[in-house]
Amino acid sequence: MKITLLNSEPFVSWGNAIGIVLFSRENDITVNVFTEDMTHNRVDRKELGSPSYNELMIELEHNEGLRYLAEEQGLIAITHQHTIDFLEYAASYN
Repeated sequence: MKITLLNSEPFVSWGNAIGIVLFSRENDITVNVFTEDMTHNRVDRKELGSPSYNELMIELEHNEGLRYLAEEQGLIAITHQHTIDFLEYAASYN
């Protein structure tokens, strides 16, 4: 599985969690943060940080709920690579 990040702006870190801000306006003091398993929290914008690219990619790789939500919102694209199948197919011609 290969994850391509299309838009990193909505991703935030809140405490030990990485989530996505959805359905909030830029001037709102509190925002809607969705974390793993689509858990919803109203959080003060001042409590949010920005995850690093590496932290975000690791979280998306391991957190199926967040990955699903991000893909549904058009924030990431997922391609499933079947390298082993292709290599077996290519080796069959040798």
